[in-house]
Amino acid sequence: MIDELDSLRSTTHRLAVVGQISFGPQEDVRTVVLGPFRAPLLLRDEERFEEAVKRPCTAAREAGQHLAWDSRTGTGSGRFMLAPAFWKPRDAWDFYRPDRRPDMEHITKSLAEWRPGLWAEQYGAA
Repeated sequence: MIDELDSLRSTTHRLAVVGQISFGPQEDVRTVVLGPFRAPLLLRDEERFEEAVKRPCTAAREAGQHLAWDSRTGTGSGRFMLAPAFWKPRDAWDFYRPDRRPDMEHITKSLAEWRPGLWAEQYGAA
């Protein structure tokens, strides 16, 4: 049951809030990640992510805006951005990497046709 829930969330809860906060001018900047949050669109690739962040993304944006300062003391500063969230490193690779099948087909075809001296014949090397 938990695996099924994780699988469902991996396709719907795809936004993360990445923020940088500092409690004062002399303090170190800390990076934090909040999420995952539900995206308004199913995020299949980078273009779809860009379309999604043009929409409200209310819960994620509200969480990020709370990073603007320390709410208990009213001091500090922060900034945030929305980013796609992934459960596995392979998902990140697949999200950003363009489809490589045409290249692989060309490589496979080239290897099948290869024989010694072929390149020299085709390109007139003397």
